[in-house]
Amino acid sequence: MPESYLRADRPTPVTLLGVPLVVWRDGACGWRVFKDQCPHRMAPLSEGRVESDGSLSCSYHGWRFQGSGACSRIPQALDAAAEAAACSSRRSCATAFPCKVEAGMLWV
Repeated sequence: MPESYLRADRPTPVTLLGVPLVVWRDGACGWRVFKDQCPHRMAPLSEGRVESDGSLSCSYHGWRFQGSGACSRIPQALDAAAEAAACSSRRSCATAFPCKVEAGMLWV
């Protein structure tokens, strides 16, 4: 897709070969592509927002994801140890796809 179609200030929903995806720009100014589904309650990540630290926040419960797909914040966790344990689980990771900008196009 043309990079000019994407908004750098918020997540953009895209469907590629029937798969719902979300495209967003992280804190390092790089494009990221995830499956448009939060691993927690399957809410669309495209309805979330990009936080000031560059992470993608789910609009449903506020889980945050780094550009790699790793969960970095779970607001409902009872304490820091519980949050660290939950964030380190691979079940809390968003599905990330590799992407590259070439000739003004974002390739997934």
